[in-house]
Amino acid sequence: MVVMTTVSFYLITVYTPTFGKSVLRLSSADSLPTTFCIGRSNFFWLPVMGAVSDKVGRRPVLLAFTVLSILTVYPVLSWLMAHISFENLLLAELWLSFLYASYNGAAVVALTEVMPAHVRTVGFSLAYSLATAIFGGFTPMISTWLIEMTGDKTAPGYWMSIAAICGLCATLMLYQRGGIAFRGDSGLALAKK
Repeated sequence: MVVMTTVSFYLITVYTPTFGKSVLRLSSADSLPTTFCIGRSNFFWLPVMGAVSDKVGRRPVLLAFTVLSILTVYPVLSWLMAHISFENLLLAELWLSFLYASYNGAAVVALTEVMPAHVRTVGFSLAYSLATAIFGGFTPMISTWLIEMTGDKTAPGYWMSIAAICGLCATLMLYQRGGIAFRGDSGLALAKK
């Protein structure tokens, strides 16, 4: 689940200035404000979608936003490449920010809910750190490499789509038949029917 979170975050925040300047040939004056707007968007959508997941459940939110990511990330980047401008970069990145923050608003809570209380901090930190170190942190490098290897300037969309598939599979495994059951003060665990 954290692979989806970290890859999305690094793609839309860390890689955006490089993508805007090197791939889209926009100025830093166009790319850097976009990153600022993404931060503002994340600041808004994270708590809003966390609250939505409190109301409708984690599973529907996680499933909806992994599927939306799989279906829309590459097309949005393709559209951006066909219509390069600061405004379109901003629109595309705000869409990606909405996907990231909506997923992450539910994912962080879901991950902490499934960890027993006595190992919650260590378990969550380990999962998040490993996913960041192995997948998310390398997103700018992998995105650049994908563009070089494929010649497709929208190839970073493949990487985020792969991350979304990981998130989808993890969500389906986490909320498999039987769902999640509360286990007293020791946290939540998978229930077996």
